[in-house]
Amino acid sequence: MPDALCPQTPRLLSWRGKACGFYWKKLCVRGLCFFASTVATGLFAQEISRAGAFKEAHEWEEPLRIAPLLSGNFGELRGNHFHTGVDLKTEGREGVVVVAATKGRISRVKMSPWGYGNALYLEGPDGITTVYAHLQRFEPRIQAWAVSRTYSGRHLGLDATPPASANLRFEAGDTLGWSGNSGGSGGPHLHFEVRNTADQHPLNPLDGWVTKLDTRAPLLPTLWAETSDRMRSWDLDEVDTVKVPGRVRFAVEGYDLLNGAGNICGLRTLEAKVTSSPQGQMLHHKVDWAELDFAVNKDMNAHAFSPVWMSTRDQVHRLHRFTSNRLKIYDSPAGDGWLELKEGEVATLQICATDAAGNETVKRLILKGEEPASLDEAWKAKDQPMPLETTTVEPAEAGTCQLGGAKVSWEASSFFETTVLGWTLNDGQTGGTLYPTTVPLRKAIEVSWALPMSTDTWAAGWSWLPGQPWPEDKWVATQRDEQGDLVRTAEAAVQGGHLTMSLSHGGLWTLERDTVPPQLLPYHSGTPLVPSGDAVWFVDDALSGLEDLQLTLDGDWARLGWDPKRSMVTYDPSDDVHAHGRPVSVVLTATDASGNVATWRGNLTWP
Repeated sequence: MPDALCPQTPRLLSWRGKACGFYWKKLCVRGLCFFASTVATGLFAQEISRAGAFKEAHEWEEPLRIAPLLSGNFGELRGNHFHTGVDLKTEGREGVVVVAATKGRISRVKMSPWGYGNALYLEGPDGITTVYAHLQRFEPRIQAWAVSRTYSGRHLGLDATPPASANLRFEAGDTLGWSGNSGGSGGPHLHFEVRNTADQHPLNPLDGWVTKLDTRAPLLPTLWAETSDRMRSWDLDEVDTVKVPGRVRFAVEGYDLLNGAGNICGLRTLEAKVTSSPQGQMLHHKVDWAELDFAVNKDMNAHAFSPVWMSTRDQVHRLHRFTSNRLKIYDSPAGDGWLELKEGEVATLQICATDAAGNETVKRLILKGEEPASLDEAWKAKDQPMPLETTTVEPAEAGTCQLGGAKVSWEASSFFETTVLGWTLNDGQTGGTLYPTTVPLRKAIEVSWALPMSTDTWAAGWSWLPGQPWPEDKWVATQRDEQGDLVRTAEAAVQGGHLTMSLSHGGLWTLERDTVPPQLLPYHSGTPLVPSGDAVWFVDDALSGLEDLQLTLDGDWARLGWDPKRSMVTYDPSDDVHAHGRPVSVVLTATDASGNVATWRGNLTWP
């Protein structure tokens, strides 16, 4: 049977028999039937078994009544996390009916401008909870309860558990709501999850829960290697031997493509081995995306090869696990991944990737050691040149030191591996660069320094005269791209002649002062009312970001829907808290994170 798994690469059968063949036998013992090329890990087998047993005992429905096409799957690298579900396409539109996958009760309702947006959590039988996110609206009973709860708490959003008295129970196939584009969604779709109810750990939905035909094998297009300060890549379809310096470690770009869509998706398993005649097995690394844990999901930043991931968002996986990496997706020892190859020494690198359907891709390369001095021009610097003043930080250490004219402080576990930390002030001493620029941080780094006399700040063009004291409010630390567009902001404070920034990323940071209120405009030039009866405003803030929105109708609080992607806020007339047939006094207030306030006032008349 193992010979049939990968007939195109017979030279790897011995290694693959150990890595993958065991699980074929295990699946057969469990009585599960797969086609000959199926390869899976032990955890994969357990989750397939759980899904199969669940469906034998309980009714199961696909959450959409249309053909399942995926734009994202479980384990895909996303910003600061692994994706924890599947993204089901909704034909590019909102309003597709979403149905309950199982029977159960609504255990949680969320309404938020961020993250999952409008989301429902359905607690089903046998310890399984299903999640439906980015909805446009809920089933009427759920919607009525959620709106009522929002008004009672007077909150912009909602995250609450309906009581048993709400009687929000559903059978498999019942309508739960309609698909949308709410929250952090990048377009209309349904984000669907399967969770273990006891600990809320997301399980891989493609492990037998969601039915999806997939005959396309994963792709392993690019191998990356790094030294302490350089890196380079090779096209794995064009090379079979690569020359590397004496001390090196590796990463690989790996992703999956599913039938019917061109979207890049995550792998199911990834395994790599490096062996040589004199040293034997030099590296073994194995990853299994069967289950994730929200508590440590940010450690995806320790899994991804950050110099590439942070700049291109390519799905590049390290072929080693830092000892500080808390993710529970590995079935191999932790280590820093560094390999030593003497000049002329030869080793074999073998990489095996599978998807949830069992399709497999295998790559094999010869590694040949060479002198570090002979690195060619393809080896590029990983980071900007470090400043003269640096300090070396171990992951478990907390500390404070003086670097580049500033006091730099960090908590324990701020870094994922041993890191050389540096800081330089800019010429105006109104910001600076935190090094390294391409290393992810688990916790923010605090940087503080004495501000220059205000007579030295005339060239900055800020809004006070030389000799005046520095204002102590409305400051923001910013990062901007080469075009000057805002990338991110961080906390900044000026007090007692000192500036403090709390920085979430490396790179160039600049102090800016936000004194401009948010922009607040009605949808039409004269009125926010649209034909549907909605009251709609455009609202945006150019620097510190919106902090709060408040709407009153004749002095009474009213609920708003906020869509940051479109810079719109909406009052839904179905809430019916407004008077009819006469002018209603409407006041909308928008407050940004620096405390600047914009207000729109007017009289609106609903029929």
